Amino acid sequence: MDIQEFETLITNNIDEVIGSIINANPNLGIAVKRGERVGDGISKYLENKFVEMTHNHQYFKESLASPIGKTKNPFDIQTVFEYQGHRELIWIDFKAVNIENDDTNPDSGTPDKVITLMQSGFFYLAYTLVYYRGLDHGLEFVKHNDKFVKTYFLKNVNSSMRITPANQMQVNGFAEPEIRSREEFLDFLLKKKIESNERKLKKAAQELENFKTGILKQKTVGQGEITIEKLKLLNKEQEEKIKRL
Repeated sequence: MDIQEFETLITNNIDEVIGSIINANPNLGIAVKRGERVGDGISKYLENKFVEMTHNHQYFKESLASPIGKTKNPFDIQTVFEYQGHRELIWIDFKAVNIENDDTNPDSGTPDKVITLMQSGFFYLAYTLVYYRGLDHGLEFVKHNDKFVKTYFLKNVNSSMRITPANQMQVNGFAEPEIRSREEFLDFLLKKKIESNERKLKKAAQELENFKTGILKQKTVGQGEITIEKLKLLNKEQEEKIKRL
């Protein structure tokens, strides 16, 4: 079977299950202010419903939601996609996007979790995006590009994805996926890792040079540059006040 055909079969079935959940209940009683993110509440709702909906599914077996209270779990849903005797472990990560935010860059987890998944003999970490807006009393799921839900694999993430200094992947919630082969993704991941560390090295080198010249904190909006000499003067003033007590 063609790899891309196999991947499309998986993502289409995820979309079908989540689409059925949304169609059955397009409104949720989760309070949300304009522009606010309430992804955790939406995710937990979808997790529980996915497990319920795939109890007797044609392809999805042994669906498991993330443990309650465990914020660093590598998946929201773990499920097995079974097709013609082949069992493929899938990790699903829900991303709820507030349609009223023009620019949203939700954390997509550490890239190391997909490395862990591959070391276990599997490959597919799926991002399932749903879109919503706040109502007077709750929220409603809405369409983006005529779709209530969009699922794609991390291997096809938009090339604008970056890895932060804290080793978290970030990509705009409205960025479209790009088709890659599995091997192309491995090269892409290495490239992003290199770029991230180059940025960290550049920043560290600049900070080191600042420290050598006595600058402890660079100039920011509303606040001037903070140097060791300024702090020494402030300290001297404070000590003089204490001595005059």
